[in-house]
Amino acid sequence: MTIEQTEPTLFEVIESLKVGLVSYATGNSSELSNDEYYKLRKILLSAGQISNKLPEFIKQYRSLDEFWGYIKDVSGSYAGRRQYLGEVFNPLLDELEAGNTAMTNEYSELEVIGSGGFGEVKRMKHNLLKMDFAFKFFSPIFANEDERNLERFFREAQILFRLNHQSIIKVYDVGLIGSKPFIRMELFEGKNLNQVLKDHGRFPINRSIDLMIELADALSHAHEIGIVHRDIRPSNIMIARTRQVRVIDFGLGIYLENELTSRLTRSGHNIAGGHFTAPELISNPKLIDLRTDIYSLGAVWYHLITGNVPAGSKLKEALHSVEGMNEETAEIILRCLENIEGRYQSMQELTLALTKVKDNLF
Repeated sequence: MTIEQTEPTLFEVIESLKVGLVSYATGNSSELSNDEYYKLRKILLSAGQISNKLPEFIKQYRSLDEFWGYIKDVSGSYAGRRQYLGEVFNPLLDELEAGNTAMTNEYSELEVIGSGGFGEVKRMKHNLLKMDFAFKFFSPIFANEDERNLERFFREAQILFRLNHQSIIKVYDVGLIGSKPFIRMELFEGKNLNQVLKDHGRFPINRSIDLMIELADALSHAHEIGIVHRDIRPSNIMIARTRQVRVIDFGLGIYLENELTSRLTRSGHNIAGGHFTAPELISNPKLIDLRTDIYSLGAVWYHLITGNVPAGSKLKEALHSVEGMNEETAEIILRCLENIEGRYQSMQELTLALTKVKDNLF
C-alpha cells in the first residue's frame, strides 16, 4: 500500500523557497537545487492569486546562478541578504497563512515597525480597546526546523510574564498564528540607542552613568528571577524623550544560539551583537551566565561615550580622551570588559560601583 502525497500549499511552496534561498544566499549548504528552484518558481508563477505580488527576481531569474548574481549585489553581508529576503517573502506568507482570522477580527494591522532575522514587529490596534500594541512575529522557519524549538519557545516564554520592571518592555501574551509564534508587548514610543547616537551624537558622562544605573537595575531584576538576556546591544535598548528606558528582546535565547552557531562556522563576519557580545558567549552560544550581560552593558556604555566599539588594545586611552572622564568611571567600564572572572560578578555589584561614582560627580 502506498501513502498518497498531498500537493503542497502555496504557503508551503513560498516557505520552502524562502528557506532555500536564505540558506543559499548566506553561505550555508542548501538542499535547494536548480531543479527544485525551477519547480517552485513555476508553481508560484502559475498561481494567479499571488503571481503579481511575487518579488521581481522570481519573475526574472530562472536559475540559482542568476539569483546569486542578483542577491550578492543587493547586499554584501549575510545579514543584509537575510533581511532582504524576509522583507520580500514575509508579506506573502502573512497573506496566505491560515488560522489568522480571529486575530484579524480582533486587531487591525497599522504598520511594520521593525524586522530582522527573527521575523518582524508590527504595530497592531485592538479594535475594541482602541489601544495599540507591538506584536513580534517570529518566522515559521524556526518552528519547522525542529519541533522542540517551539516547545522551548513557549517554555521560556512563561518566565517572561514574571518580568515586572519599569525599564523592561512589558509582555502581555504569547501564542501562535498558524505556524508562526508571536509575542504581544507594550508599544513603546521611542528610539533605540543606535538611532539616538545617530541623531544626537555621543552621550555626556553624567547622562551615560544615569542610563547605566537604570539598565543595571533592570537586568538585576531579570537575573534575580533567572533570566539572562545574552543579547544586550544598542538596538535592544530604547529611550523616549521623557527619559524613559526600555530593554527589549528578552526570551530570544534560541534564536540567538542559532545565529551564533551558524556564524561561528564562517570567518570574517561579525557575530550577533558583534563587539557587544561577551567572548565566552561567542565561544559557547548555549552558555547562560549573568556575567555575559555585564560585559555587554560595559560594551554598550563604551560605545555611547566614545562612538566606537570596544576593540583593540587602547581602550583605556580612548576612554581618557572623552571629555569629563575620570579614572574611577574609566575603571568601571574597563572592568565590565574584563575576562569573565575579572569583571563584576553581579549586576548588584556593578550598580553599587555606578552609584558611588555618580555621587562623587555631583
